[in-house]
Amino acid sequence: MTEITFTPIPTADAQSWWDGGTDAYNQPLEQRQSDGTAPCRHCLKNIEKGKPVLLGAYKPFASTGHFTETGPIFICGEPCARFVGDNNQLPPVVAERDQFIIRGYSANEKIDYRTGQIVQVQDLTNVAAKIFAHSDVKFIHLRSAGYTCFTTRIDRAG
Repeated sequence: MTEITFTPIPTADAQSWWDGGTDAYNQPLEQRQSDGTAPCRHCLKNIEKGKPVLLGAYKPFASTGHFTETGPIFICGEPCARFVGDNNQLPPVVAERDQFIIRGYSANEKIDYRTGQIVQVQDLTNVAAKIFAHSDVKFIHLRSAGYTCFTTRIDRAG
């Protein structure tokens, strides 16, 4: 079976926000207080209740095109350690939820229409391996099933 790894947003992107930068639409970030369920896309943990949260539009793609989805994400309001997990290790924000939207993308960031589906968390690693069986799938995005917000990227391990 294909080994996978969960890849959070780059630290440089998070650092830009922590340093007072703007979001993908060049808008100021919204500062909030966590209710305990806000998932940080950098440490891939829920942000503790009462802790500061930054909210802004995020584009998890290098280019801009027809398939480029941009949407709201949360990150910790103060610097946090970027998630690094072992192969196939589910990050906390994934393991603590029931289901996600999963989609594979080509190297030129186009959706592979054979891959889009709603997946239950307990089936996630097996479904990701089946998606990666398509040799032209370069990476996978995991999005919340309820709001379709980007959660994390999945890559082949190694």
